[in-house]
Amino acid sequence: MDTSAAQKDTRKRSRIDIGPEAGALLDEACKVFQLDRAEMLRRIIRASLDVGPALSAENSRTVAALASQVRMVGRNLSQLLHAIHCGDAVPMEAALPIWEALDGRVKAVDAELTAMTIAHGLKLRKAAHLLDGEGA
Repeated sequence: MDTSAAQKDTRKRSRIDIGPEAGALLDEACKVFQLDRAEMLRRIIRASLDVGPALSAENSRTVAALASQVRMVGRNLSQLLHAIHCGDAVPMEAALPIWEALDGRVKAVDAELTAMTIAHGLKLRKAAHLLDGEGA
C-alpha cells in the first residue's frame, strides 16, 4: 500500500472559531509580531505553557544573531583556556584589552536580550537567572 505525504504528516490540524473581537486582536498581534496567524497561535500556545517566549519575527532573528555571538565568545574563551593550559598565555597586562573587549561584547548581548525581554515582563529574566544582583 502506498503512503502519501499527507499520511506521513504528523502535525495536528485544528480549526477554531473566534469572534470578531478576538479575531481583531489576533490580527493586531500578527502585525505587531510580523507573523502569520498559524505561527502566532503556535507561539501563544507555547508561551502560555512556558515552553518558549512569544517573540516577534525580528526578535527571533536577533536572538539567532546573539546566539552566534555568544558562540564566538565561547570559542575565544576556549582558545584562551587552551593557551593557559599549554603555558602559552601572555601576561595579564597584555591580555587586558582582550578581556575588556570581551566584557563589553557580553554586556552588549545582555543589553539586547534585556530590551527584548522587558516587553514580556521579568518572568523570562527570572527564569534565566539574569536579574541584577543574581548570579550569571
